[in-house]
Amino acid sequence: MINKLLFLVSFLIVTICSAQNIKRLNGKVVADVKDLQGINIINRTSGIELATSEDGLFSIYAKPGDTLVFTSVQLNEKRIVIEKEDFDYLPFIVKMRQKVIQLKEVVITDSGINAVSLGIVPKGMKTYTPAERRYYTATTGPGILPIDPIINAISGRTKQLKNEIKVERSEMLQQKLSAMFDENYFIEELKIPSAQVDGFFVFASENPELANQVRGKKKPLIELELAKLASEYLKRLSDEK
Repeated sequence: MINKLLFLVSFLIVTICSAQNIKRLNGKVVADVKDLQGINIINRTSGIELATSEDGLFSIYAKPGDTLVFTSVQLNEKRIVIEKEDFDYLPFIVKMRQKVIQLKEVVITDSGINAVSLGIVPKGMKTYTPAERRYYTATTGPGILPIDPIINAISGRTKQLKNEIKVERSEMLQQKLSAMFDENYFIEELKIPSAQVDGFFVFASENPELANQVRGKKKPLIELELAKLASEYLKRLSDEK
């Protein structure tokens, strides 16, 4: 009985001494977000739980050695073991970092924002690709009888620039096809050998009908035209063996 009484007295003394170390900790959460209200704070030692105010301010009872856990939907979790000196700071600053969420896929759709909508280019005005612009510059000139276009025609530069336009349009069409279909489509659906996919791209990009279908943006018609071209391309490969 005496031993139990001594144990109870000792326990009360330890509890009172521990309670005497408990103080109010006034702090502030800072982070790169506008809304700092509602950040959850829990004292893992005492179980006390509260949330920050709109400015990220908080006030919680704690003592040295207690662990405070800060959690929020938009911020990374923060754990702090309180030290005696922390009560001397007014306020006690807690820095938290914003969560970085990695997206598996980003889909970019046509927003309708372009040079016309921004007022940079008048509506209906023809726009030129880099190769088309070089050709236009080389084939036009001031005066009744422009000299530069004549010189360019004689020197063969005009013909060269025409070929550059053709190559540029072919490359642009290949890029559009790559964006619309992955490589497996050409291998599995069109039965193009994997080693010949690049060659088929060049072959298909020179077809005017396919270019028209791509401009029309009707995928079923594009697929139909690709199927026709794939059949023709495979026949050519077979004939070359």
